[in-house]
Amino acid sequence: MSSTHVFVLVNILGGVSVLGSYIFCLLMYPEHREALWGGVDASVKPIFVGSMLIAALGYMLFLYFMIFKSGADMFDSGMLFGRFTPSIICAVFLIAGTIWMPATVGYLNAPQHLFWNIVVASLWVTATSLIFLTLVVLVTIINEMTFTKILSVCGLGYITLHCLILDAIIWVNRFPRVH
Repeated sequence: MSSTHVFVLVNILGGVSVLGSYIFCLLMYPEHREALWGGVDASVKPIFVGSMLIAALGYMLFLYFMIFKSGADMFDSGMLFGRFTPSIICAVFLIAGTIWMPATVGYLNAPQHLFWNIVVASLWVTATSLIFLTLVVLVTIINEMTFTKILSVCGLGYITLHCLILDAIIWVNRFPRVH
């Protein structure tokens, strides 16, 4: 299977998994919808929502480059995980993203330190994997910059900053915890 096919498969399965976990939790636990905002007050929510939309667009730009502009084929055996490096890092990112909302709902239902640790770990693994992915892609394209490549790294960089700053730092610090 080509590296592009593996990358597409990882992102389809992972994307369905992330969105599925969100849909499941929001439908099964509607009483937690407000609590999932984690102490982010109404005046800041539009910033978070706008950033989520820009982050999603940024990831879509990255996907476009990787799938339709042969980005996934740029990685060679010299990389840490060879030609499947971006697929493996994306799988880690998407698995961590899938865990976040169910773990948060678990914490809201039974506020135990274990659930909170899983919530925080999932957000930090998400952010860290995106940082690593951004760096790997940037290092790979640095010698052959094109508009599409730059746009894809900017998109990937934005979702990375969103997940790091708004989710792993701000959301975690504002979330009301039971001690």
